[in-house]
Amino acid sequence: MSALVSDIQAPAVPLIKTRSGRYRLNQKDMSSWLILTVGIMFLFALIFFLGFVANYKWDQFSPAAAMKIATEFFRFDKIALADQLSILSLLINTIILGFITTVLGALIGLPFGLIAARNLSWPWLSNIIKALASFVRAVPTIIWVLLFISGYGLTSTTAIVGMVFHSWAFFVKSYSESFEEVDSGTIEALRSTGCTSLQVISGAVIPSALTRMISWIAMRSEINFAVAVVVGPAVGVAGTIGSVINGYSRVGNYSGLGFSLFSVFLTALIFELILARLKQRSAG
Repeated sequence: MSALVSDIQAPAVPLIKTRSGRYRLNQKDMSSWLILTVGIMFLFALIFFLGFVANYKWDQFSPAAAMKIATEFFRFDKIALADQLSILSLLINTIILGFITTVLGALIGLPFGLIAARNLSWPWLSNIIKALASFVRAVPTIIWVLLFISGYGLTSTTAIVGMVFHSWAFFVKSYSESFEEVDSGTIEALRSTGCTSLQVISGAVIPSALTRMISWIAMRSEINFAVAVVVGPAVGVAGTIGSVINGYSRVGNYSGLGFSLFSVFLTALIFELILARLKQRSAG
C-alpha cells in the first residue's frame, strides 16, 4: 500500500529548483523554439533578398502599361467567342494531361506501394523501394520532363512519361503509408485462416485504405494539373493552356491572358473543393 501511495505521489515531470528556492516544472518544448528560430531566419533571409539581392529595374516600369493591364485584364468581352472556345479546349487538354499522368502513376505505383509497405513486405525490400521513390521525388517534375525530352525528343509522350515518373514516386510513398495504417490484427487474422497474400490485399488492405487512396489520387491530380499548365511554356509542349498564356503575355493581349488565368483559377478551385470534400470523408 505504501509503495502504491509513493507511486501516486511521485511527480510526473522533474522539478527544478530556482535561485529563490522555489520549484518549477521542467516543461520546455524545444520544437516551438526551433520553429521560431527557423521563422526568424526565413524572415531575415527574405528581407535580405528583397533589399539587397533582387534587381529592380525601375527605369523600365511603365505606368501606362500597368494601367492597361489593370483595365483590360478582366475585359472578357473583348475576346471573340472562337478564342474563348479555343482557350477552354486547351484547358480541357491540360486537365486530361494531368488526369492521364495521375491515373498511370497511380496504377504503376500500386504494386510498388504494396511492396514498400512494411507490414506487407520484407524490411530490406521496403527500404530499397522507399529510398528509390524518395530520390525520384527529390527531383522536381519539370526536371524529369526535361531529362526525358533531352533523351527522346520533344513530344507529348515524353512529357507524359516525365510526369508519370514523378507521380509514381509520389504514390509509392502515399500508398505505402496508407497500407501501413491498416490494422495489423486484421491482416494476421486473415493469414492465420490460410488466406494468401493476394487475398489479404484484396480483402483487407485495399478496402481499408481505399478512401485515403482516393484522396491521394485527387491531390496528385491537382498537382499534375498545375504541372501540366507549366509544362507548355517551359518545355514547348503544344496543346496546353500554358502555351496560350505564354503567347498572350508576349503579344500583350491582356484580355486573353486574364481569361486564360481566370479559367485556370476556377479549375484549381474546383480541384481544391473536391479534395477538401474527400478529406472530410476520409476523416469521417
